[in-house]
Amino acid sequence: MSSAVSNAMKAFRVNPMSCIIWRDGVGDATIKKVAQEEIPAIRQALQQGIEPKDENNKPQLAYMVCQKRINTKLLSPGGEWGMPAGTMVEDLQGPEYKTFYINGTSPPYSTAKPLRVIVAERDEKLQNVSMTDLTWALCHDYANWSGPIKLPSPVQMAHKLAELAGGFVDCGESIDKQQFTNTIYFL
Repeated sequence: MSSAVSNAMKAFRVNPMSCIIWRDGVGDATIKKVAQEEIPAIRQALQQGIEPKDENNKPQLAYMVCQKRINTKLLSPGGEWGMPAGTMVEDLQGPEYKTFYINGTSPPYSTAKPLRVIVAERDEKLQNVSMTDLTWALCHDYANWSGPIKLPSPVQMAHKLAELAGGFVDCGESIDKQQFTNTIYFL
């Protein structure tokens, strides 16, 4: 984690003021555990990458979990149709975390399953940033598709990269990492 964060900070030549993470592949039962392990590691990696070293300059962090395989379906008020593409339901409160749903796509012959986004952590200075609007915008910003997709584009790219690497017999160890460093066109 530390090397990925420091490489990104070097590539962008910036000390970040904030970091927003969309995490995929975490079920309801493990959200708390994953957040307790990953959030401190991310904070530490961000703090280590800041140049010059400054304890007072701590990047603000938001950590959200995206869940694709859920049983929730959004229906029209009468229950006759599925909600149209573009529906966003926000300001819901889960048992421990704020939750919102985005129905980015709408299949023609079935009821769409929306994306559930659970805000596991959000620093005070990021309270004015609309995570719903940002997530919504990133669902419309995937380079390899002209319309909206179900996931925010960074999550979709990570999913595609994991799928690509997992298709190799050696789990992607033979990929020429230097050739693809800082490029996203193949995702």
